Amino acid sequence: MDVEDLSEAERALWDAFPRARTVDLGGTGEVRAEVVAALLLAARPAEAWRVPAVRLTGARITGTLDLSFAEVRHAALLRGCVFAEPVDLYGARLRQVNLARSRLPGLRASDAQVDGLLWLEECRFDGPLQLVGTLIDGALSLRSARLTGALRADALTVARTLDATDLRVTGEVMLRGARVGGALTLDRAHLANPGAAAVNADGIVLDDGLFGQELVAEGEVRLPDARVARQLVLSGARLSNPGGKALNADRLRVDGAATLDGGFRAEGQVSLRSAAIGGILMMRGARLDDSGGMALNAHLITIGSSLRASSGFHARGRVSFDAAQIHGSADFHGARLVNPGEQALSACRATVTGGLFCDRGFRAEGQIRLIDSTIGASAEFTGARLSNPGGRSLTAYGLSVGSVLDCCGGFHAEGRMSFAGARIGGERCFDDARISAPGEIALGCRQVRATVLRLTTREPVDGTIDLRHTRIEVLRDDPARWPAHTRLDGFTYETIETPGSVGARLGWLEDTEGYHPQPYEQLAAAYRAMGRDAEARTVQLARQRRRRRTLPPLARAWGFVQEWTVGYGYRPLRAALWLVALLVAGTAVFGTHHPAPLHRDEAPDFNPPLYTLDLLLPVISLGQESAFNPRGGEQWLAALLIAAGWVLATTIVAGASRVLSRQ
Repeated sequence: MDVEDLSEAERALWDAFPRARTVDLGGTGEVRAEVVAALLLAARPAEAWRVPAVRLTGARITGTLDLSFAEVRHAALLRGCVFAEPVDLYGARLRQVNLARSRLPGLRASDAQVDGLLWLEECRFDGPLQLVGTLIDGALSLRSARLTGALRADALTVARTLDATDLRVTGEVMLRGARVGGALTLDRAHLANPGAAAVNADGIVLDDGLFGQELVAEGEVRLPDARVARQLVLSGARLSNPGGKALNADRLRVDGAATLDGGFRAEGQVSLRSAAIGGILMMRGARLDDSGGMALNAHLITIGSSLRASSGFHARGRVSFDAAQIHGSADFHGARLVNPGEQALSACRATVTGGLFCDRGFRAEGQIRLIDSTIGASAEFTGARLSNPGGRSLTAYGLSVGSVLDCCGGFHAEGRMSFAGARIGGERCFDDARISAPGEIALGCRQVRATVLRLTTREPVDGTIDLRHTRIEVLRDDPARWPAHTRLDGFTYETIETPGSVGARLGWLEDTEGYHPQPYEQLAAAYRAMGRDAEARTVQLARQRRRRRTLPPLARAWGFVQEWTVGYGYRPLRAALWLVALLVAGTAVFGTHHPAPLHRDEAPDFNPPLYTLDLLLPVISLGQESAFNPRGGEQWLAALLIAAGWVLATTIVAGASRVLSRQ
């Protein structure tokens, strides 16, 4: 290059190059791009003991700075410059590039290699920025840069950090397959590509974490198959892609914690399907909105520590943790889930090694599903409100809880609840609860296993309680608060903590599906175990009365006779009174009309009371019955007394044997 052809500004840069001095043109001077390229390509020899560099500030650079495929040994520090044409660094090898605060129509640096830093802080790009396949041995800084166009950096490799704090991009940010040896920082960045991908980072590898605090993205943020060491932080981020995925992080791997809290907002689905979070998943206070769709899809997710979706967590649309593996607790304290008429929270076949906490103001509009899930500790719904009128509020078929299932302390459910086949290691508590599903099975607990059932609801359940084939050890309840309709066939328990009056308990045994003897036998056994034999007989008598209503008319009439006479055998005193009455009647009749002796010479003196008693008492002989032969009406009376004696004596003996066997 002929030095004589250089302008004053260019000559100043030419002279400053050998000693790497800075030339500041104050935004008014012009420098041709070919002069800059000539210096960077060593058109001027370096001075001894000096490290030359192009240091230019506030210049207008005309023409195209084309260093494609070049090997640039000197640093290019072009800060605050305005480029008339796009800069081309395609396939170049550079030492260090600093374009901070510059304005460029575009930058093409695909397949370039930068041995040091690529500094693009506060740059303004009026066209695309291309870093596809670029290798940067130092750091890449896009802090506060602005792009009107896409950022394409597929397969980018950055040995240290990629700082895009306060970055502004109108178009797609493409980081697919990129690898960053440090962290990727997108704090306060604003990325806008509505209806398409705002960030495409499929398969990105980050060795020191991803930080996007207060990130704003209009369009899909894509992180499928990404690998993030240490942690992922999106606190306060606002992601918007209505009708699509706001955050697509399927199969994401994070070695540490994933934090989506501190005012995190997503309009559109947040997808963490098959993701693996090594530490805690923090979503405290997050707000997700995908009305009518799936607000959070965490199907098959694995969480190494705990899930925190509490303290103001709010989701419109379905929240799914189906088949999730959570090695810790799942905390939904005070959360609100809204998906009316549909599934609000689904955690079917999920495993939580700690506890499940849906309490402290938890609200769900829609169904909660915990089918075949396993909770290692307790499942807490204390004070929760579940609302799905006309449908199911809580479905927990086959649920396994290691400790307590707590639906106490003001718990309120509108809609059917079902725990069929559940296994509860400790208590199942519904104290002070309100459960409503009019005309339906409001509380279905068929084939449940638990230690204690606490059922002192605030008011009687509005609907049917189904406890068929449920097995517990202790029943703690208030008979006055049972609903009018129950299903108790096969319901077994060892003791009732507060049995109450037998009259109240008999109303409890009325089954809506017809007569079943087992509930009566079970209650009678519980009374006998408590030493309350009279109440046990009352229950057995009630069982016979209930059974009588199912019999044909003739058998029903005979049942009435049995009850009036001997109380179906459960009123032995009534049998004794009948025995005395028959003894008095027989004595009166036979005292007036003596039967003729069989053998006049051998017959003892006739004694009406003894003769009547001999007829009434089976087996025992007092010598009167065999000595006399009644005729006519007396013979019929004698036969009646013999038959009545057998029935009454058997009833008395049966009652006595029950007392003796209990003792």
